[in-house]
Amino acid sequence: MIKRLKVNVIDLSSLVYLIFAVIPLFTFDLKGPYWMYVIIFIIFTISYTALAIFTEVLSTKMIYTFLILHYIGITYLVYSVGPATSLFFFFSSFILPYVLKVKMKSIAFLIFIVVMLINFILIYVADPLSLGFIAVMHIAILLITVGNFKQSETIKMKNALEEKNKHINVLIAEQERNRIGQDLHDTLGHVFASLSIKSELAIKLIDSDSEKAKLQMIEVNNISKESLNKVRSIVNDLKIQSFEEEVASMETLLKNANLNFEFFNAELAKGISPAKQAILAMILREAINNVLKHAHATSVTGSLTETQNDITLTIIDNGIGMDDLKEHDLKSIKERVALMNGSIEIQSNHGLCISIKISRGDA
Repeated sequence: MIKRLKVNVIDLSSLVYLIFAVIPLFTFDLKGPYWMYVIIFIIFTISYTALAIFTEVLSTKMIYTFLILHYIGITYLVYSVGPATSLFFFFSSFILPYVLKVKMKSIAFLIFIVVMLINFILIYVADPLSLGFIAVMHIAILLITVGNFKQSETIKMKNALEEKNKHINVLIAEQERNRIGQDLHDTLGHVFASLSIKSELAIKLIDSDSEKAKLQMIEVNNISKESLNKVRSIVNDLKIQSFEEEVASMETLLKNANLNFEFFNAELAKGISPAKQAILAMILREAINNVLKHAHATSVTGSLTETQNDITLTIIDNGIGMDDLKEHDLKSIKERVALMNGSIEIQSNHGLCISIKISRGDA
């Protein structure tokens, strides 16, 4: 597959610095044979241009080859022209972390250090008066290179986190699709069975006992309305909100059900990724739905607390609790916690307390 070359103005502008290698060709102010300088100049220009413009279409092996030729060229320039040409080492401070994408603990960086040291010794022998200036310049180049390595690692980590978030979102979508499918199966399967039985019974009774047939049709109507509300509830579960929005929704829901509800520090959820917020919102929603269905509670309290590395969601109700906690209890909530590599603690004592701890990062 042929790679497409993309050239921008910044890449082209870097070629301007070749002027420092071109000028000695006309001033003849050189050490060593002129013909040797011409050969080295050609090699250096080709390697510099390749590294500045053509890295996207070159193989890693070719890039390393041109980098070695580039270092040989700099070393000869320092010998033949003067110490100032070691400024070309600045170029490596960008090539190593951003083009070759190597780390500080790599052979490429070690070669870079060794070549700089060789040039420093060469300058010390040939022009000791300029050693102070060159030492400062080399230290500056090294500091810039180290800074670029750190920035490159930060970019890599950010990209990796973005990819992981995409993967988490896919897993969330898959899990929700399975859950919704199961909900629809459980809800509609039971409903259609009931509707079928009730309607068949009404048909049989319509001639012999119209009143009983009418009662059966009323039940059919009631089941249909109840089922419609259940389907609407399932569809509403498809809407993924931020954690704070979910807290507000749950507050409205519990208020309508005449339950007291308090939630503390919901704003702490802003410190975690949107993907984790979505999962925590789903956990909160399911926990509240369980309270409404099974707990017979009169109040629910929730909170977020944080440490340097973790954030904890706690949900407490004053209902009947769970007498005998089994492995499959709260299975869906446990699966969502596992998706975030978190931990869950469940206590049943004068109500139910669910405590979920997850990492603040995206790992």
